[in-house]
Amino acid sequence: MTIRVQLLGHPLIEVDGERRRLAGRKPWALLAFLLLESTGPSRRELAERAWPEADDPLAAVRWALLQVRRAIAPALVEEVDGRFTIADRATLEVDIDALVSGRVDTTRVDVLVGGELLEGFAFDDAPDLDRWLTLQRSRLRSASAEMLRWAATVLAPTDPGRASVLADRAAALDPFDDAIHELIVDCHVRQGDRPGARAYVERVRKLYRAELDEDAPATISRPLERASAPPGRPGSERPSSPTLPGAVEARVLLDLARVRLEAGDYDSAIGLGRRAAIDATGSGDGSLEARATVDLATTLAHTIRGRDREAETLLRTALQLARALDDRQLEAEVEREIGYLHFLGADYGAAEAALGRAIALGTQISDPLAVGRARTILGACQSDRADFAVAEATLSSAIEELSTAGDERWYAYAMSFLARLQIRTGRSTLGLASAISSIAKARNSGWFALLPWPIAMLGESQLATGEIRAASETFGEAFALAREIDDPCWLAISLRGMALVAQREGDTTKAIDLLQDGLRCARIQPGSYAWAEAAILTDLVVLQGGEDGQHLDDATRIVTRGPMPDLAALLASATAPQTPGQTQRP
Repeated sequence: MTIRVQLLGHPLIEVDGERRRLAGRKPWALLAFLLLESTGPSRRELAERAWPEADDPLAAVRWALLQVRRAIAPALVEEVDGRFTIADRATLEVDIDALVSGRVDTTRVDVLVGGELLEGFAFDDAPDLDRWLTLQRSRLRSASAEMLRWAATVLAPTDPGRASVLADRAAALDPFDDAIHELIVDCHVRQGDRPGARAYVERVRKLYRAELDEDAPATISRPLERASAPPGRPGSERPSSPTLPGAVEARVLLDLARVRLEAGDYDSAIGLGRRAAIDATGSGDGSLEARATVDLATTLAHTIRGRDREAETLLRTALQLARALDDRQLEAEVEREIGYLHFLGADYGAAEAALGRAIALGTQISDPLAVGRARTILGACQSDRADFAVAEATLSSAIEELSTAGDERWYAYAMSFLARLQIRTGRSTLGLASAISSIAKARNSGWFALLPWPIAMLGESQLATGEIRAASETFGEAFALAREIDDPCWLAISLRGMALVAQREGDTTKAIDLLQDGLRCARIQPGSYAWAEAAILTDLVVLQGGEDGQHLDDATRIVTRGPMPDLAALLASATAPQTPGQTQRP
C-alpha cells in the first residue's frame, strides 16, 4: 500500500492513487503535528492546544483521531504510553520529508516549493495551535528557500536559464540575500546577457538603498568582473611572486592562513586567505581553487568579524567547483559550512537542509569526521528549536563519530551543545559533567577561543544545582576570557549568565542592566549567534513584563524565524493577561 501525504499548498492524501477525504481543519492540523513533531502529544495536550474552548475537548480529540485514522490507515496512528505517534513512517510518502532533509533531485524542486504548510488554514479559536502553525511555516519556508538556492547554484553552470528562474523565486522569499543576487547576475553572464546583468545589479542597488538605507555589497557584481580579473576582494590585490608558480604560492599562503586562524590572528588569516584565493584562481588547478575558496569562506564564517554574508557567496561558488570536480568530501564540507551560516542566523530550516546533504555525502564516502562535524551543527539547530529528544540523539552520534576520528576540537564543540541541552531539559548534573568534558577537550586541543562557551554552560549547571557563588565566579571567568578574545557573542552569553545569577539573588534591576549590556554585545556584529540574542531579548521581555514593545517585536521576529518554540511560549506567557499573584521567570 502506497500512502502519499501532501501538506504543502492545498493538502491531500492519496492511498494507492485514490484520493482520501480528511474532514475538518483540525484533523489536518493533527496529522501535520504528528508528522512534524518528534515527541508525540498526549490526549490532554492535544485538547489544550487545539480545543481550548470546547465543551468536551477530549471528545473532540477522539473525533479528530478517528478522522486521521480513517484517512491514512487505522494502524498507523498508535498510542504508546499515552502519547500518539505515526507507527511506520516509512510507509508514508510525505512532501515535507524531502524538504526538511534537503535531499532532493533538482527535477523535483518545483513540486516541493509550491506552497505553504496547510495553505489557507488559520486557528483563531486555538491560539497555541495557530502559533505552532506559524512557527512551522517559518521553518518550512526557510527550507524551501534553501532548496531553491541549492538547485539554482548547482544548475547554473549547465542550465543557467532554469537556474535563473529558481534563483528569482529564492530572491522573492528573501529580497536581501546577497548570495542569490550574485547568482542571478552570474546566470545572466553565463547566458551572454551582460547588459541584463548590469541592469539587475543596478536594480538591487536601488532596492538596498530604498529599503535598508545601505549600499548593496560589491560582491553582487563579481560575475561581471571575472572575465577581466580574478575574484579577489578589494584590498587583496598583491601580485604573485614572479619566481613562484601561482599554485605553489597559493598552497603556502593557505598553510599560513590556517596557522594564523588557529592563533586567533583573524585579520591576518583573512588577508592571507584572500591572497591564496587569487593565486589559486589563476593557477589553472581547479582542485586548489576550490580548496582556497572553501578555506577563505570558512575563515570568514568562523572569525568574530561578522563577515558571513561574503562567506555565503564564496561557499556557493565553492559548491559549484566541488561538484564539477566530483569531490564529495569537499562538497560535504561546503554544505556543512552553508548550514553553519544559517545556524548562526537562526534560519534552521535552511541550515538543517544543507546539513542533511552534508551528512548524506559524508556517509557515502564513509568519512566519520565529515558526518560527525555536520551532525554537531545539526544537533545544535535541533536543540535551538527545542526538539530536544532528536537533538540529543544527533549530538550523541556526533560525539561518537568525532571520538572515532580523533577530533578533539569538534568533540569539545559537540559536547558543549550536549551540556546546554542537558541543562535545558532539567538534567543539570549531566550537564555539569558534559561541560567539564568540553572544557578539558578544548584546553587539551588548544582551542582557547571556544572556552567561554562551555565555561558559561558550566556556570548554568552550577546555578541550576543551587551553587550560586560558584556560578557567579564561573560566569566571571567566561566573561574575562571572552573579553581577552574580544568575542562579542561569548561576551553576550557570559553577561546573560551573570544576569541569571543576579535574578536568582533577587536583584532584578541588576539583572536587567546586565541583559541590556549582553544585548549590545550580541548586536556588535551582524554574523553573531542569533539564538543568544533571542534568549537575551526573551529574558528582558519576561523580566519587564513585555513593557518594552521594541524588545518584544525584536524577540518575536527572531524566535518566529527560527523557529524557537520554547522561547515563543515564554514570550506569549509573559505578555498574556496575568492573574493576581502570578509571576514569570526566564
